[in-house]
Amino acid sequence: SNDDYCHPRKAPKCSKNGTLSFCLKDSDYPEKEVKYAIEYDPLILKKYADVAEQSADNLVDGLTSLSEKHFSYSDYHGNTFEKGNWIGDEGYICPSDVLYARPLRAINVEGEWRVIVQDVAWPGYTQTQRIEKCLFPGASCRTLAPCHGSKCLQKYVYQRMLSFDPCNVKKGIFIDIYKLPSSCSCHISSKLN
Repeated sequence: SNDDYCHPRKAPKCSKNGTLSFCLKDSDYPEKEVKYAIEYDPLILKKYADVAEQSADNLVDGLTSLSEKHFSYSDYHGNTFEKGNWIGDEGYICPSDVLYARPLRAINVEGEWRVIVQDVAWPGYTQTQRIEKCLFPGASCRTLAPCHGSKCLQKYVYQRMLSFDPCNVKKGIFIDIYKLPSSCSCHISSKLN
């Protein structure tokens, strides 16, 4: 039937009808096909080394993923809304949600869906990305006087990941580029009154 025709732009089930740009769970993950492609790729370790350098296992802005995960709010007595902004002593003025994620599928920069190589198919090997999403994109930044015209903006970063195209199995394992939410920053409009 036509339904079975593979189209790389067609949003997979796991993306909730295309509302997500990556999937952390995927009941249709083509484990066998990915395993097979890995086994028959003599350059797989070199490709992995190429992308591993920029994965979140190495990290961001002088915060290790470990300290970020284990930060405790017990020393800070703010209200719950503010808690999302605080990491250590430097408060964040745009609340965000930080996730260390191993995407199983993601949409590449060309708008095509790819399967991401993870330990389900290749035991012992993972690709972890640090993903940070604004909780209130477009809201004005905390701690700034409203007259500044400030806004919380979602920023993105381009990441390379080992990938597999379920619509073109012969292509094997390759490196593809993805745009992932990377930070939530305060933007102040420069109009002077």
